[in-house]
Amino acid sequence: MHTIQTQAFWDASSGDYVAGAEPFTALFCKEAAMIAAIEPGDLLLDVATGPGALALAAAQAGAIVTAIDFSQAMIDRLVARTGSLPITARQMDGQALDLPDATFDIACSVFGVPLFSNFRSGLSEMARVLRRGGRSVIAVADNPWGFGPNRLLAAAREELRPDDAAPPMTEGGAILADAARLASELEAAGFEQIEVHRRTHDFVADPGLLAVDSPMIGANPMLAGLDDEERAKVVKLAATRASELATDGVMRLASTALIALGRRT
Repeated sequence: MHTIQTQAFWDASSGDYVAGAEPFTALFCKEAAMIAAIEPGDLLLDVATGPGALALAAAQAGAIVTAIDFSQAMIDRLVARTGSLPITARQMDGQALDLPDATFDIACSVFGVPLFSNFRSGLSEMARVLRRGGRSVIAVADNPWGFGPNRLLAAAREELRPDDAAPPMTEGGAILADAARLASELEAAGFEQIEVHRRTHDFVADPGLLAVDSPMIGANPMLAGLDDEERAKVVKLAATRASELATDGVMRLASTALIALGRRT
């Protein structure tokens, strides 16, 4: 299991995630909520909710939301945002949901399931808790490395070490980044009538993001297997490339996600 697949990592990184990644990932959460075609009163499960961007968008669209994440720090951040919206937030493992069968009308996960150590269990569990005909929406990166700093680190590593390809973020991320394989995995988990949509948004950040050895950079899979000197060189080159991409002090990286819609058989 990689560090990024642990509860401790996400508990420690929740603040960095909210500051650096959520403004970007929230754009795809809104896309996922629209693709889910939420109707008022729908019972919706948000798996690996993080700080809750999808849960909030779904509740604002009229859903009654159960949001789960294995990081208590992420759940605490969502609870602080919920206000009067109909959201129940619970600490829970998405690979073994403590929820009854055939309960929900919609189950969603935006960039969560690919990070699981067993992503197929995550998909199967989402299918299990959906009623027959219920809808599932799964969002994944369209590449094995993910977004933002990950792509810059992967490119820098391959530039410095052309014979040493950057590893994928996770096994699930590598498999699900291909639209055909994503559809096949959803079918195997019990979904049909699968549609895969592509959506692109800019990852917008201060180019200095990579100059700080935050937990999210220090534990990044793109740096796996490198010694301290090699890691420092990769991070430095990635930071240089980020600065070169910046205009008026802002870096923009066009980034595409696959958002799959399926129905429970």
